[in-house]
Amino acid sequence: MSVLEQTYMPTDLDAGLVAALVSGVVDHDEHVYIDIPGESRVALPASLASMLRQAVQAMSEGLAVTVKPQTQQLSTTQVANLLGVSRPTVVKLLEAGDIPYTKIGSHRRVDLPDAVRYRDSRREAQFQFIADTTVDDDRSLSEMAAEMAEIRACLAAQRRRAASA
Repeated sequence: MSVLEQTYMPTDLDAGLVAALVSGVVDHDEHVYIDIPGESRVALPASLASMLRQAVQAMSEGLAVTVKPQTQQLSTTQVANLLGVSRPTVVKLLEAGDIPYTKIGSHRRVDLPDAVRYRDSRREAQFQFIADTTVDDDRSLSEMAAEMAEIRACLAAQRRRAASA
């Protein structure tokens, strides 16, 4: 079996598999089990069961699913792709100590769990910021935009005064 990237179409989905993973061939201890012909029942590791559930859920909603094997050590370009930022931004994050890395010669390498942990913490911080700044307000968006423009103008004037002082 090769370890290349492969996309699976929703039409490839077996209805029995959907029923087993979504409705739950889940034992009382929250494990998912598979029966191996000629052998016994085997418990899937939680991470594999979770991955299968996500894939089956996406496919049952008509989406294609791509499995892309990833090495455990990533280059700065791979980390940039994972985070959705530029490679120079990743280098700045590494140099600032935000993401642990090792240097092999002149090449920086990041452990995959460290990159994923940073991505998840950044997303959590973004969601928390949105939650913290969400305001129930009856004003229209144009009124709020006008207020924000006024605030920006005041801040710009303050910066100009401070720069000329």
